Amino acid sequence: MVTRLGIYSLLAGFFVGVFNGISHFMGVNNIWVNLTISKLIGPDMSESIAEAVNIESIRGILSYLIYDLPFFCFLLGMGVLFLILSLFVKEH
Repeated sequence: MVTRLGIYSLLAGFFVGVFNGISHFMGVNNIWVNLTISKLIGPDMSESIAEAVNIESIRGILSYLIYDLPFFCFLLGMGVLFLILSLFVKEH
């Protein structure tokens, strides 16, 4: 199951990344341009997640992940993380 999640996340990341690149190349301002997690889950939820942690260094990392990191990079990173995790988890 973890392997499938990794593969699906990588495919989705490549899909979103390709459309993001095409939109940047064409100069079109649509949903793929500057897509981040904060734009998907909304500003209220983003703010509550970022402010839920008391440690400043972790809060900075969460803020970067939510507000600045392009969504396709997040999906690619999660895909790689799931594939590495699948090496250590025995599937039934």
